[in-house]
Amino acid sequence: MEGTCRLFVYGTLLLNDVVNTLIDRIPRYKDATAPGWRVVCLPQRVYPGLVPGQGQANGKIFTDLTDAEWITLDAFEDPAYALTPVRVLHPLEADALTYIWRGDHVDQPWSTADFGRDDLIDYLDRCRRWRRRYEQRRS
Repeated sequence: MEGTCRLFVYGTLLLNDVVNTLIDRIPRYKDATAPGWRVVCLPQRVYPGLVPGQGQANGKIFTDLTDAEWITLDAFEDPAYALTPVRVLHPLEADALTYIWRGDHVDQPWSTADFGRDDLIDYLDRCRRWRRRYEQRRS
């Protein structure tokens, strides 16, 4: 999509269980960081947003998403995200696309560990339900 096949992920898509639930596999990836971005909490949501800020966002780059997988992930993401090019380091500098957050956010870092402990089981159920509805609409 848009000239690159690389997607920088930083929140729930870092978790293999979530990705596998959505697209039935774990894409090839490289660990990466996005300087000048922060992963923050969002009001009334368990998943995070990526916003400009001091420091860097840790994540990974998926390097082999298929067109169908891109379409599925785009459909899954909240409409307040915008698929946007960013510069990432992995360890060399590269371009990737990522979902940045355009809505309100809480000025507090989001934690993968806290999410995994507190919200992952319910979130995976939500992903499974979404995937069933998505597949039914497509057939």
